Amino acid sequence: MDQLNYKEELDTLRGAGFTLTEISRLYQLRRAYVRHELGWGPADLARLRFIRWLVENGRLTDDLVQDSTSQQ
Repeated sequence: MDQLNYKEELDTLRGAGFTLTEISRLYQLRRAYVRHELGWGPADLARLRFIRWLVENGRLTDDLVQDSTSQQ
């Protein structure tokens, strides 16, 4: 990764509220994923693909929406 992209990504992640420790861990995870060092089996990869599909199709988000029926 070139230095300019790294700085932009770092700024974006910091702006989203990630700490430097969390950002470092994300980069470690990315490197391991690219090198296929995670040791995930086919079932794990299938789950990840399904989660990606859910996110891409708007069925899974990180928005916290409170269900009005669960309020007491």
